[in-house]
Amino acid sequence: MIETRKKGVIYCRVSSFEQIEGTSLESQERMCREYAERNDIEVVGIYVERGESAKTINRTEFTKAISFCSDKKNRVDFFVVYKLDRFARNQWDHVTVSSVLRQHGVELRSVTEPIDDTPIGKAMEGMLSVFAELDNNMRAERTRQGMRERVKQGVWVWRPPLGYYRPNKRSNIQQEQNSAPFIKLAFEEYAKGIHTYQSLADFLADRGMKTELGMKPRMQLMEKILRNPLYCGVISVWGEQFQGVFEPIISKELWMKCQPGYSAHSGSRLARNPDFPLRKIVVCGGCKNPLTGSYSRGKKGTRYAYYHHHRQNCEKAIFMPKETFEQQFVEYLESISPDEKFEKLFKAIVIDIWQNNYKQKDSQNTKLRKEIVTLEQERQVVFDFHRAGKYTDDEFASQKKMINEKIDQKMLLLNDKHIENMNMEAVLDHCFNFIRNTAKTWLALESDPATRLQFQQRIFTGPVEYNGKEFGTPHLSFIYKSKRTSLNEKSSLAAHGGIEPPLTA
Repeated sequence: MIETRKKGVIYCRVSSFEQIEGTSLESQERMCREYAERNDIEVVGIYVERGESAKTINRTEFTKAISFCSDKKNRVDFFVVYKLDRFARNQWDHVTVSSVLRQHGVELRSVTEPIDDTPIGKAMEGMLSVFAELDNNMRAERTRQGMRERVKQGVWVWRPPLGYYRPNKRSNIQQEQNSAPFIKLAFEEYAKGIHTYQSLADFLADRGMKTELGMKPRMQLMEKILRNPLYCGVISVWGEQFQGVFEPIISKELWMKCQPGYSAHSGSRLARNPDFPLRKIVVCGGCKNPLTGSYSRGKKGTRYAYYHHHRQNCEKAIFMPKETFEQQFVEYLESISPDEKFEKLFKAIVIDIWQNNYKQKDSQNTKLRKEIVTLEQERQVVFDFHRAGKYTDDEFASQKKMINEKIDQKMLLLNDKHIENMNMEAVLDHCFNFIRNTAKTWLALESDPATRLQFQQRIFTGPVEYNGKEFGTPHLSFIYKSKRTSLNEKSSLAAHGGIEPPLTA
């Protein structure tokens, strides 16, 4: 007896995970089964796609269904769907996959649309596939337009980054109370110029920072955070920048200071070991190799800290206990600290320079403010041209971005040049509280290694030499060098630049 009944597979799909809980899948399968029964089609396979889009043909159940139909031993005649947009959402995929099915003798059938292998049915299939793609494109465009409008209003519409959270589906992002302080701390520490990405990750991990998955932060995350302008309230997407209406974690000025090329970041970033604050700062007076620090363990397991360097054949090589070495360094700091006579002379010269340069610097600030006003007027012209249709969206975005960057640069220069109407003598007194007691200040900063490192960098402009018995260096900063060179030559102070605030950025 010859078998005449046709065979078919049923394919059902919903387009989002939110629809899985509904009745869409059950309704599709029921109506496809009824269609098969009416047309005397034996159902030999049912494939249900849960929550995957038809924008791509790389769907799990869809691929299984096509593979089943392509196997000649299964002898499938029909591929049944509830509607053609369940099959594909663009015409190219529709034509490609339906051609593959036809090559294996399988015809596509829709429960709700009149398609078959007649000329009219094939034409109808082609038109419906075009309309399915059109509908998909229109939906996507509406989604994009909706997202763009919300972004223009200052709303972050994507998944919140570490440091933020979204209270509900339609709300804007807000600072997350546990992680936001770590984000702020990351920018503040990196702006000091003393961290690499790795040392910053270690610094934050030691203070309890965790990723969204509860892991310790890594250097890649540090770079990602520091490069993200969202943290200063700027949404940077589609080649444009929009001002967010959520509360930023940091200021724009702090964000700029952490970007590549910022002047404060010239030079290398050296990670320091807080247990050995003089590591890599002090060099051997013989071979000029930098000293390092490490621990050795005694017979009873006690750890002992030492400063040393690796070139043991150097005649001045040392291996000195940390306490002894650092005590000698403290005594050296006491010997270079400015005394009362030098302090009075230095203050007199600085106050004189300050008064002479104040007017010139204030004039430069006035010029910067005028330039900012001019740029803001240019920006308004760009907006007017865009409204009048003289600029395309791309031209408008490019011009606006360029002017905004110029304004940001001028604002940074203005902030750098900002001078308060202060009592300079009181300021100098405050500064000398640190340097007249240099050794005491250095010891007091033991619990704050980052600030201690900065303080050391203010004392020395180069490496500190140690000859095996005592410290000595020509690489002192100006104020210490001037004190050691001569207190009787007033010109040795007055002639040097760098005392007064810089006149240019």
